[in-house]
Amino acid sequence: MIVCHKDSIEVIDLVKEKAYAKINLFLNVVKKRFDGYHDLEMVMAAIDLFDVLTFQNNDTNEIIINSNVEITDSIEENIVYKVAKLLKTKFNIDQGVSINIDKKIPISGGLAGGSADAAATFRGLNKLWKLKMSLNEMAKIGIELGADIPFCIYNKLCIARGKGEELVFLENKLKTPILLVYPNIKISTKEVFSKIKIEEIKERKINDMTSAIYNNNCDLMIRELHNSLESIAFEMEPKIRKLKSDMIDLGLDGALMSGSGSSVFGVSKDKLKLQHVYKIMSEDYFKLLTKIR
Repeated sequence: MIVCHKDSIEVIDLVKEKAYAKINLFLNVVKKRFDGYHDLEMVMAAIDLFDVLTFQNNDTNEIIINSNVEITDSIEENIVYKVAKLLKTKFNIDQGVSINIDKKIPISGGLAGGSADAAATFRGLNKLWKLKMSLNEMAKIGIELGADIPFCIYNKLCIARGKGEELVFLENKLKTPILLVYPNIKISTKEVFSKIKIEEIKERKINDMTSAIYNNNCDLMIRELHNSLESIAFEMEPKIRKLKSDMIDLGLDGALMSGSGSSVFGVSKDKLKLQHVYKIMSEDYFKLLTKIR
C-alpha cells in the first residue's frame, strides 16, 4: 500500500462526497450477452445509507487511500483507486490526491457499496481537479469499471437495462420507509451470475412495478417486488432465505433480497411494524431503519 506521512502532505483543496447505497425493487435477468455479461431489467433506488469520501490534493503525485475498514487486499484492487488512476491518466493530472473513505455500507451486501464509492470518486475528483465532466460523461466512463456505477453517478430512481448503463429516470419520489438487514454474509456477485440458467428464469414484466411507482400505489409496488437472483443466492446461502422468511413472518408487507445479496430489505405501510421488527431482529445483523430517497 502506498504510505505517506501526514506532515508531508500539502492540502490545497478539499471535497466531500456522499456515496449512497442502492436497492433493487425489481431485477429480472433477460439473457446472457456475447461479452459474458447478462442483460438485465431493473428498477433501482438509492437509500439513505451512505459512505463519505473526502478528497484532498497532495504534493506527492501519488494516489493515497485511507479507509476505516479494510476493503481490498491491495490498494490497486480498490475501485476508488482504479477510478482515480483512470482520471489522473486520462486528463494528464500532475497532482497527487489523498482519499479517505468513511465506510458505512456493508461490503458484498448487494447494495452497490463499491460502485457508490467509485461514483463518488468520479464526482469528487471532477470537482477537485476541475475536469468539467457532465454526469453523462462520467457514467459513460464508469460503465467500463462497474455495471452499477452509472446509476450511482446519478442516484435517481430509475429503470436500468442492458448491464446497467441504459437508464430511464422515474420522476416520482417514493420516500418509502424500509428496514434494511445485512446478515453478515459476504456473497460473490460473480459466482451468483455464473450459476444463472436462463432457461430456468421465470420471465417477469416490469410494467406493473413502474405503474405502481407512477401512481404511488404502495400495495402494487409491494406485490411486484422481484429478484431473479434470489433462488440462486438462497441455494448458496440458505440463511438469506430464512432472513427473508423471518421478515415476512414477523408481519412486514413485503421483503426482497437486493442485487446478488446478501442484504434483504423489508417494507410495510405501518412504520410501527417496521420499528417492531427492527427491535427483534438479531443483534448479530447490521440493521437499519431508513428510506428510499
